[in-house]
Amino acid sequence: MVAHRDYYLTVLPLTGETAKHFDAWVNVIVDGEQAATLMWDGPELLGAGYEFSRPLKAVGFDEAGQAQALDWTERVLVTHARELAHAHATHLEQRLTAATRALYALTPAPGKGKRQIRDATKLEQAIQQTLAQHRGVGLLTVEWITETKSVTRQRKRGRPGADSVPLTEERVRYVIQTVQRQETAITAQRDRLGWRAQVTNLPAERMSLTQAVLHYRGGWVLERDFHLVKDLPLGLSPLFVWRDDQIKGLTRLLTLALRLLTLIETQVRQGLRQEQQTLRGLYPGQAPRPTERPSGKRILQAFSRAQITVTHFVLDTQVQWHLTGLSDLHHQILRYLKLSATLYTALINNSG
Repeated sequence: MVAHRDYYLTVLPLTGETAKHFDAWVNVIVDGEQAATLMWDGPELLGAGYEFSRPLKAVGFDEAGQAQALDWTERVLVTHARELAHAHATHLEQRLTAATRALYALTPAPGKGKRQIRDATKLEQAIQQTLAQHRGVGLLTVEWITETKSVTRQRKRGRPGADSVPLTEERVRYVIQTVQRQETAITAQRDRLGWRAQVTNLPAERMSLTQAVLHYRGGWVLERDFHLVKDLPLGLSPLFVWRDDQIKGLTRLLTLALRLLTLIETQVRQGLRQEQQTLRGLYPGQAPRPTERPSGKRILQAFSRAQITVTHFVLDTQVQWHLTGLSDLHHQILRYLKLSATLYTALINNSG
């Protein structure tokens, strides 16, 4: 892209070199060493962040296929999204709750089928495995106690003799007494949730930090479209083709269908945003549930669930037709799509 003088704006995956440096990028702003820039979308506060530049080098190829050295400056945008941080914080609390429950379950009360841990080393191993499984190492501490019980039994089976000496054993079990939250560590981790790094080669005078974040948020998520092509209502799975021309034709047909589905979704969302309205009735079994960002799939399902019927009556010389009426939801969707309701009522004419 740089070789062809194009621009890019993308999120860095937390792998490779990025994974090594990401914590340091976040720490400088969380610890107050780096000033933060607040990012606003009109009256809505999206979050905060900062940026820095770094020089990059690579080997590219020109139009003639000749190798050429490339040098450019890349902007790294380290940003914090409030909604993303809230979602991650909720997930953190869910993990800690699940970890606490699992830790207490390691040492259940004695009972039938309740296996006891009688070795301190095994208990420590089980605790560390549970904490690691729920990513709670350093966030939870466990205190356990030792319970000792004396059990007396005969050395041999049968009725004891006059000179028999019973055997007394000390049975030990370990019990987790408390699981404590390390609030300082939890707060430190919570402060580092919701951060991500984006990179771009756009000059700052062309697009500021806030503008870059807004531009990326407004972009289409291509992965979601790829999933739609593999899933209903466009899925490839029900169809099996063998010839190359069939595969090419089917792919083009699905691409057109995807474009239409995307257009329907975009038009309805734009109409809702302009009128500051929501749609209700798109979720089966949850009729009152509103949404301001309906998916194209749910919009189509609103019509497929309508159970539309066309009834034809013939009485002597009179012919009558009856078409199931559309609901307010259907009329609202058609209005956002800028389609006339006559397209629907014309089904009677087509049926004749």
